[in-house]
Amino acid sequence: MSLASTQPPDSVNAEFRGGSTHTVERALAIVREHLEMDVAYVAEFTGGREVYRALEGDAKSFGLAEGEGIPLEGTYCKRVADGLLSNVIPDTKADPRVSDLACTDEAGIGAYVGIPLVFTDGTVFGSFCCMSHQPDRSLAHRDISLMRVVASLVCDHIERDLIEAKNSTMREELVAARALSKSLDARDGYAGEHSEEVAAYAAQVATALGLGPEEIAEASQVALLHDIGKIGISDSILRKTEPLDQAEWAMMKNHTIIGYELAASIPSVAHIAPAIRAEHERWDGTGYPDGLGGTDIPIASRIVLACDAYHAMISDRPYRRAMSNDDAIKELLTNSGSQFDPAVAEALISVINNESDLSRPTGPARS
Repeated sequence: MSLASTQPPDSVNAEFRGGSTHTVERALAIVREHLEMDVAYVAEFTGGREVYRALEGDAKSFGLAEGEGIPLEGTYCKRVADGLLSNVIPDTKADPRVSDLACTDEAGIGAYVGIPLVFTDGTVFGSFCCMSHQPDRSLAHRDISLMRVVASLVCDHIERDLIEAKNSTMREELVAARALSKSLDARDGYAGEHSEEVAAYAAQVATALGLGPEEIAEASQVALLHDIGKIGISDSILRKTEPLDQAEWAMMKNHTIIGYELAASIPSVAHIAPAIRAEHERWDGTGYPDGLGGTDIPIASRIVLACDAYHAMISDRPYRRAMSNDDAIKELLTNSGSQFDPAVAEALISVINNESDLSRPTGPARS
């Protein structure tokens, strides 16, 4: 049985394989030669596996192959990361903590050195390791400070590459969302402008709630596309100046499902399709289309629902005049805890009030 007996999905961490491998392999070569060991590698902990992302030296004799991996539990690297093993094991056969592990015998591991790779937010990416087939008792006394330093630099390099890859993906997703939003704008000028305004509010509310960059971006994207399903609703319903009858209202409600199906069919925005579907779900569970309630509703949907409602209230529509800002805030407060997530409503009102404060003059006007 090969140490690398299980193949992970090809999609796992493609950003690392594409952007960092050459630099990491150079670092591995330096450390392997310094410690005079047979192989050096970087492994990622992902999907319950230890997956080998970069290799240097005689990897084949250990059964290691790039992109392949083994179940994470029971590996040296996982035990080191969990604090169950020391970083240096000079003689695996003489160490009862690892001598009976299957991988010790199958891969013929005699000596091991491993440094966990930990990102700045505390996430353990994986491990930076060296192994030899023969025991090396001098490892207990040999200076491995170089390996620690190089492992830290490698970890920083991988983290920067992954952050840049995520940022690039978010930019591509935003472009796709705006392109779809423009298609709705071409049919209904109000809907397109409305979505842009809702997106601006959604980003501010998500920030006020303390969400991370990816969640803020997702809230903005859902806001841009929350009405995209109206492309499938007839103009006679969308532009009707009188209240919709029961049958027309049932057809209008379908726009969340149409939007979900449309987004799900486009890879760059498919991940936000469930949040688009849930944008009209209510905190008390009486919304549509699925009757979700509370925190079962995606946070992006909860944010966009409140921002959507607020902007609609302060906008002129064919069937009514715009509300005043104060009246719209009163509606948010009245429906907090029923229609709206209370925390979202509070954050939105804070954003609105801050916006109003910024628009007020700070001193006497010049004569």
